[in-house]
Amino acid sequence: MKALAASLLIVLAGCGAMPRDPEGTSEAIARSRQIRVGLVQGDSDFARPAAARLLRRLAHETGARPVLRAGSTETLFKQLERGDLDLVLAPLDPKSPWMIDVTPGPPLAATGQGEARIEYYPVLRNGENRWIMQVERIARTVAESGAEQ
Repeated sequence: MKALAASLLIVLAGCGAMPRDPEGTSEAIARSRQIRVGLVQGDSDFARPAAARLLRRLAHETGARPVLRAGSTETLFKQLERGDLDLVLAPLDPKSPWMIDVTPGPPLAATGQGEARIEYYPVLRNGENRWIMQVERIARTVAESGAEQ
């Protein structure tokens, strides 16, 4: 019985801070008070209001200010993978090969119909689950508030 209790304590101790960010994204944001955000250059005017709402809410909730960096999708996603960015805001095709290398959150905005439809996503580094959950929760709120307007 004592061995079972000891084993249970060991297992529970390992589950203390779930979900976690193995690479420490949430902790780095809290420490630096900055959210490093990549903005994909190009035709994303349709999503600008939703992106601004997301960044305002993230700043309010984390106490960190967004620091913006513009660039191409490929360049920014590579920086995201390396941990040089915390978030990328980008129009993304659901068939993009990047979809397995990054974690897209809920789309913030969309334009067009059918094959011409473009969706604008917050995109995050795979595995940073605490940060992903926080951004996804806020993104859903932002997308819902934008749909009501």
